[in-house]
Amino acid sequence: MDIDNHQLSLGYLTGLASRLFNRLLTQRFKQIGIDMTAEQWGVILVLKNSEPMTQNQISELLYLEKSSVSRSIDGMEKRGWIVRQRSVIDSRQKLVSLTQKALDIVAQCSVIAEEVLRDVQQDVDNDSLQRSQEALLQVIHKLRQFN
Repeated sequence: MDIDNHQLSLGYLTGLASRLFNRLLTQRFKQIGIDMTAEQWGVILVLKNSEPMTQNQISELLYLEKSSVSRSIDGMEKRGWIVRQRSVIDSRQKLVSLTQKALDIVAQCSVIAEEVLRDVQQDVDNDSLQRSQEALLQVIHKLRQFN
């Protein structure tokens, strides 16, 4: 790859697409009065689909830095969306779980997330979208091997 053409590299393009998508999702949440970041939405989805877990487990599942997850969870706790409780099995660990308040907004946020996906993919034909998804899954698989 030509060093002068870095803006066409897969790393640059996927990073940019991710940041733009997250920004749009956050804006759309704010438009309906929900002060939530895309990263916090990711945490909610992980917790909604699993048992309570530690911050480290959330970090590993989302491939995010522990400090980033910690900041997200702190903000979510202040909003009353999550609670941290000592583990019955290991009292040194705190388990994170969703509150009813968080579960009450999941449906609204899911609709917004689906709308964002529909909006940004509307001009991409299904074959191109499917090929892109397959290629990204291959890249993700390879990245996980290297990490």
